[in-house]
Amino acid sequence: MEKRKEIDILGVNILYFVTAMLLLTVGYYVQNKDLKMGLVITEYVLVLLPPLIYIKLKGYGFKRVLRLNPLSIKHSLIVIAITILVYPIALFFNLIVMTFISTIGKIQSPPIPTANNITEYFILMVIIAMSAGICEEIFFRGLVLRGYEELGSIHAVVISSLLFGLFHFNIQNFAGPVVLGLVFGYLVYRTGSLFAGMIGHMTNNGIAVTLGFLMNLVKDQLPQSNMDTMSQIPNTLSLSVATIFVGVIATITGIGAYFLLRIIIKDTKNRKENRDIEDIRLEKEDESIEISNKTSIYVFTPILLTVIIFIYVAYSQLKYMMLQ
Repeated sequence: MEKRKEIDILGVNILYFVTAMLLLTVGYYVQNKDLKMGLVITEYVLVLLPPLIYIKLKGYGFKRVLRLNPLSIKHSLIVIAITILVYPIALFFNLIVMTFISTIGKIQSPPIPTANNITEYFILMVIIAMSAGICEEIFFRGLVLRGYEELGSIHAVVISSLLFGLFHFNIQNFAGPVVLGLVFGYLVYRTGSLFAGMIGHMTNNGIAVTLGFLMNLVKDQLPQSNMDTMSQIPNTLSLSVATIFVGVIATITGIGAYFLLRIIIKDTKNRKENRDIEDIRLEKEDESIEISNKTSIYVFTPILLTVIIFIYVAYSQLKYMMLQ
């Protein structure tokens, strides 16, 4: 039988900080050497391995901590649909940030490989969609989300999503991951299954890989003059127009995502694990003084250090853009 222990928030935060530093150093190095192989090493060695080792050494129990519970086919399909509908919302928030940045510097192309043929497409689907969907969800919607439930389920979802955004260390791609983290976190909490987050994450990254592949196919069919135009970094005006356009689409798709989410909420209303978690949350809220004493500020020191480093990286990125 698995040991039922309360997860240490400080331990989770230290692990997060160490993993983030490995991402910035080792991850940066291996991806510079070989981007695709570097991404594989980053996901499976730097992101997946630390939480698995941590859970094993602490004796928490993989099934309980990671919520390795089955997800119904119905809910799997709904998660896919919700992710597709939420994609424009995440893009909208990224575009807002990019529009602001474009007023002070040049927007940088995302450092993500795109496929030029069907073979590369399937390779990238495995690396970017499947691998990231498994490894990052085990870390964030698995260990981090469960660890922060001591502070209440809503706090856990919000904090884990913010940490997910910080983990990308990219000012242009901070807001989008936070939005996705909120959605995936709530889906995992509501369904009681980490597979909801994995399926959603794979779907989102799969959309990005597919769009990149399709854009390359379109470029191949266009005259050179048009290709040169498409390759130019978008200016503030074009980004503003794109933001408004995507914002309208995001509003419509967001309504659809909400109604689909209501189906999952209705289906899981009486699920035992939700009741147990809710009871824990209510108990913690009733004992708010005890929590504040127990979870002192020093517990969040690793997160504060990560935020400081993120700000420095973001400043460096903005400074580089201003010089272009």
